[in-house]
Order: sequence, then structure tokens, then C-alpha cells
Amino acid sequence: MTSKTIQNVAFLPGMLADERLWEKSLPFITNNQAGLRFRPHFIDMAEGESIGHIADQVLRQMPDRFALVGMSMGGYVAHEIMRRSPGRISHMMLVNTRACAESAVSRRKRVLMARMIKQQPVFRGFNGPLLDGALHPDNRHQTSLLSVLEEMAASLGRDVFCRQQIAVANRADYFADLAHITIPCHVMWGQSDAIIPPKLQLTMAQKIPHATFQEIPGAGHYVPLEAPEIFANGLMSLLAR
Repeated sequence: MTSKTIQNVAFLPGMLADERLWEKSLPFITNNQAGLRFRPHFIDMAEGESIGHIADQVLRQMPDRFALVGMSMGGYVAHEIMRRSPGRISHMMLVNTRACAESAVSRRKRVLMARMIKQQPVFRGFNGPLLDGALHPDNRHQTSLLSVLEEMAASLGRDVFCRQQIAVANRADYFADLAHITIPCHVMWGQSDAIIPPKLQLTMAQKIPHATFQEIPGAGHYVPLEAPEIFANGLMSLLAR
């Protein structure tokens, strides 16, 4: 892609996240040294009843040709978009996500969690143990980062959380599709991600022909918030391919 080309990029957030997930990285993307120009499309994934439903929404609202950036749940949507319309995707960046379907045990846990959350009098998006597994220890008590996570969870709320849990629980298995991905692809994950094991992410990266992959020290599940400059540089390097 030349510096004069404007690249449309769909940003697909994780569960209980919205466009605020990308805010810290945007200054680094906008002022990138390569002079790349891009038009961000921040995808709202609050209303989708399934991963397929969200994928269809993205395909309807995006231009004919665009790049995908999918973090966690957004990565599942990116895989589904690639399955449905591979010819429309120019580049794909997968961040702290995986390609395999949910196991039967995990699927039951998610469905049960959604039912329990609906019955609780007060909804809290993130508890202590979840944050312990999601964030690098150095970031675990970073006030500004925690505020972003809490604000996103509070504004999206209980119904979105339950709907997203069910959508993730019932997602398809994309592992067999990886060998057919021929576009430039970059896989990035935080070294301290305890939500999605790095081994699964590395295996996914190795199955995609010619994919580049990057493990980020000092970050966990939320690389765009924990390491925004590294995230931005990875995206710009991908779009320049």
C-alpha cells in the first residue's frame, strides 16, 4: 500500500468493549512514520445475536475492500468474515484471539454464566480474578486502564454481556480455514494473557501461511490498552505489506 492510498480498517473489539479499546493507540497510528493513511471504522458489536450476525453487519457497512483488526471476540468475527467474504479482505490482524471453537465444557460454563448474570441484582463487568488473568501484573492497578475497562463495561451493560457470552459460546471452529488465508496477516498477543493461552495463539499463527506473529512482553489480554504504541506499530507494518 502506498502512502497516498487510504486504507479502510474495521476495528472489531472484544467482549464488553467498544471504540474506547483503541483510543490509546490511535495517536500512534495517525502519526505513523511510514506516512500511511487509513480510515478507521469502529464496529459496534453490542447488538449481534451471534458471531455470524455480527459478521453480516460488518460486511453490510464496510466498503468493498477493507482490512480487519479483531481483538479476542472481535477475532472470532474476523474469522467469520474471512469465511464468508475472503475476497473483500486486504489484511487481517488478530490480537489475543484464537481460531478453535469453544469446548463443550467451556460452552456450558458460558451459558450458565449468562443465566446467573441475568439474575444478579447488580452487574459488574469485571471482578478481581478476571482482571488478574487479563492484565499484566504491572498494569493490574493502573487507574487509567482500569477506568477504561470499567466505563466500557458499565455503558454496554448486562444484556450485552449475556448476549456476547452466548454468541462466543456458540461460535464455529475456524481452525481448518487458517491454511486458506493468503492475505497479509499478523497475529499479536500479550505474554501475560491468561484468558486465551499463548500456545493457542501461536498455533493459530503457525497455521496461517506467511503470517507474522508477535508476543508482547509487559502486556496481557488487552494489548491495545496495555501496549498501544507496539500495537499501532504492528498494525502499520501489516498495512504496509
